[in-house]
Amino acid sequence: MRTGALFLALGALAATAAGAQQPLAVGPAAPRTCGVIIDSTGGEAVIIQVPSRTGPQRQAFVGGGVYGHCANDPATTMQSDSLAWYADRSEARFLRNVHFRDSTATLDADKLTYTVREEHLYAEGRVYTVNLHTRSSLRGPNLDYRRASPGIRDTAEMYATSRPTIRFYSARDSARGDSAEPFVIVADRARMRGNDQMWGGGNVTVDRSDLASRSDSAALDLGAGGGSLVGGPPVVEGKGTNHYRLTGTRIQVGLNPDHDVRRVLAQGRADAVGPDWHLRADTLDMALDSGKIQRAQAWGRTHRPDAVSGSYTVVADSLDILMPGQMMRETWGFGHGRATDRPDSSVTEDDWMVGDTLHAEFVPADSLAPDSAGRKKQELRRLTSHGSARALYHIVDDAHKDLLPGINYSRGTRIAIAMRQGKVGTVDVVGQVDGVYLEPAPRRPVTDSTRAASDSTGRGTAPLPADTTRRAPPPAPAPRPRPAAREPRP
Repeated sequence: MRTGALFLALGALAATAAGAQQPLAVGPAAPRTCGVIIDSTGGEAVIIQVPSRTGPQRQAFVGGGVYGHCANDPATTMQSDSLAWYADRSEARFLRNVHFRDSTATLDADKLTYTVREEHLYAEGRVYTVNLHTRSSLRGPNLDYRRASPGIRDTAEMYATSRPTIRFYSARDSARGDSAEPFVIVADRARMRGNDQMWGGGNVTVDRSDLASRSDSAALDLGAGGGSLVGGPPVVEGKGTNHYRLTGTRIQVGLNPDHDVRRVLAQGRADAVGPDWHLRADTLDMALDSGKIQRAQAWGRTHRPDAVSGSYTVVADSLDILMPGQMMRETWGFGHGRATDRPDSSVTEDDWMVGDTLHAEFVPADSLAPDSAGRKKQELRRLTSHGSARALYHIVDDAHKDLLPGINYSRGTRIAIAMRQGKVGTVDVVGQVDGVYLEPAPRRPVTDSTRAASDSTGRGTAPLPADTTRRAPPPAPAPRPRPAAREPRP
């Protein structure tokens, strides 16, 4: 193996007359960029002179295995099977089995083009890079790496195309060790800046054990504790037993210091679906814990928010829904609230309640038997309306199910309806009370036109035998008399 030093920098090449045993120099390196020194090679250096507009320029080619470092930064090392140096462009090309390392990252590739003057590296073919501070990694067919250097750029940046796969940690995750979980990002193109910022464009997917998302564009800032998804439209889905699905025109994600998802905000035609509920609004703001939604707030003007749970629907100017463990427990509706329910299949219209403020309480899941799919059910326990309260509901008499249900309409300052097994139990109306109750009309008996006629005793009479006698034809009409002829007058 060839030992000694081959010094590559920005000046013209000056080869000494002492031959290969003496170092080959290309002038002093710029103080703010890497002065590449080749520590050892497996073959001789070939130097040629090429004419250019600024005068003759020399190029160097080395093979057989190349090992080097930066003169002003010994922590930056490089190695490859071969090297080509172009002095006029201040460009080094490392070919095959390339391994580059500096104080912030390691980089492996089949080919690496290093423009020293700009501290710009472009890697191609089986690229793999790891951030030494955060353990974030990128794997793909190419990488554009711009190193941080005083006077050039203060923060390192990376660009990649052709759907690289990124495992994205932050600087805070390094203290957590193996317990930290990365965001796995795949996109048509990606950009990373520093240790904590990432952007992706073109069919972006972001996955982790607690969520999965897809969108046209995505951004994550782990230092600031947030991210956003745009286009597609974006979709965020929870994983696990209590799965949920959230869509909107734009979705923002909030993270806690450990980078667990704590908030998801959907804006523009927001739509969320859970195990037994469905929410829609212009804006949905959801708080999460342990990957499950604990609270949801909704508002909007173009689409008034509505919440559906089972057969119940609540609509208002804004909604505040408490749902610990992702099971709906309380719903508050503020501003022109309306709640509806279809209590029975025999009823042709909904029960409803309106008021300035609505409050719905649902029975805890543990008090009910699971359904056929093994999921816990829930029922409405109490519904209360405050301010300009009105309610219409049907009352079914279980003892006379053949009768139509009665209809009750009430008005008051406050109306509270307690439910019992999905039906109205008790009703409390307070303040300026009035209303009306319509008793059910008896059902009309069904008549059968094929039944035999009944006699006065109530017993059916036997049908009369058929008339087999031949009836005489009706008599012919008598002929009309003809008027007498008149004699002619004289």
